Formats: sequence, structure tokens, C-alpha cells
Amino acid sequence: MNKVEVGRVSVSVANLYREDNYRSEIISQALLAEKIFIEEKQKNFSKIKQTDDYSGWISNYQWIPEKFYDYPLKMVRTHWLKIYQEPMPDAVTIAEATIGSRLPVCQSADGWLQIILPEGQTGWAQESSFGELLPLTRMNAVHLAEEFYGIPYFWGGRSSHGFDCSGLIQSVFALMARQLPRDSWMQQRDGIFVSKDPLRAKPGDLYFFSDDRARITHVGLSAGNGRLIHARGKVRSNSLQPGQPEFDKNLLDTFIDVRTYF
Repeated sequence: MNKVEVGRVSVSVANLYREDNYRSEIISQALLAEKIFIEEKQKNFSKIKQTDDYSGWISNYQWIPEKFYDYPLKMVRTHWLKIYQEPMPDAVTIAEATIGSRLPVCQSADGWLQIILPEGQTGWAQESSFGELLPLTRMNAVHLAEEFYGIPYFWGGRSSHGFDCSGLIQSVFALMARQLPRDSWMQQRDGIFVSKDPLRAKPGDLYFFSDDRARITHVGLSAGNGRLIHARGKVRSNSLQPGQPEFDKNLLDTFIDVRTYF
């Protein structure tokens, strides 16, 4: 059996395309230093598989064969991180990262961490920008989702630059060390059924919706009492309970069921 080539993403956010060209649909994204598995190489693009088994095409200018990963990894906890040439905030910026990226650290000094980037270049980032994964709890899920309020909707997005609905949910659970599948229909398929009554959802449960009643087209995270946090236009909250200030009739009309990963 041929050994699968392993790569790492070399930019802060790399788009994954349905086909091997920039005109194709963006179907997901990969973050700086994320591990990818190379399935096929073309001149300008490679077909890759992510650790959640999602496949797509990535530009060959945005990944590099894996190396330098014997160092401990630290998770970016701030939504946006600048990596500097020197350990000082007015130094030249050489790279950026977003929340959830796990970066190899080779040393620390005076509140700074020295990062080794996928190409081998080193840079410095403030240690306070890194943190630990949170425990998998219902309220942690809600609080994490609330952190992203106002971030714009982006089809295929799963970073602080922009989320689609399922990318938001996947990212929230990833920050609690729980890997969910990528698309909303997959998340419904794998979730444990709770109810077809939207008011029975507990905080952290997932609401699923369908525009045509034939396939799942949207997902949101329950914040309790019929309220949900979801990415539509931007990350926002709405309610499925008539009479509430954030009530959205369209969401209620397209609601399918509640499922959970708790």
C-alpha cells in the first residue's frame, strides 16, 4: 500500500474547492498548520482529505509537506493572531492565524512564544493569545458560539473571517475537543434525536432546518428557551418561540428537529 503523503496548511485560512480551480465552489476551509492528507496532485491544486474525512481541492501554494511537528502544539484562543518577526508588537508581521489553529512552539520568553511555521520560518506570538480546549459542556458550547456574534456569513467558512452555519457549529465543538462532521445534513445524521418540539431543546443541542423538507439546509445551536445562535447573514441569535423579540417565523416554518451531541 502506498504511503499517504501528509501536509500542513501554510496560510491562515485556505479555501477548499469542489474542483481543481479557483472558479469552483468553496466547500470548506483549513486553518494554519492543520494536518491534511494528500489524495491527488495536479499542477496547481491537490485533492486533500481533512481529519474529519472531508475532501476538497486546495491550492498547491497554500500547503507544504509535513515537518517540524515534534514540538508541542499550542492552540490559538484569540480570534485573530499576528505572528511577528521579533518578540515585540511593533515588529514586522510574517503570518496570521485564527482561533482553533494549533501551532508548534519551540521556546518561550518573557510572555512570548516562538512559533515554527510550516515552511520552517520562525516567528513570535504573544503567549496570552493561546489557551486550552474547554470541557465539553452545554454552557461552554453556548458561550463559545456567543463569542462569534457579528462575524459575517461566508459559504464554506469555518474561521473567524467568516462562517457558514455548519462551519460555526463544527468550530464551536472543535474548541471543546469534539469533532463533528462538516455539513449540516451530516451533523443531523450523526446527532442523537431529541425531539420535534423546538421548545424541548436544551442549551447546546442543535436545531435542524430544511427549506424544502427534503434535505437539511441549516443548523443552529440552542441557547435555551427556544433561542438559537446561528450563521445567517452573520452570526446572530433568533428565537423559535412566537412572541419573543427575536422570533423568526421562517425558521419555525422550516424547523425539522432537535438533535444533540451531549
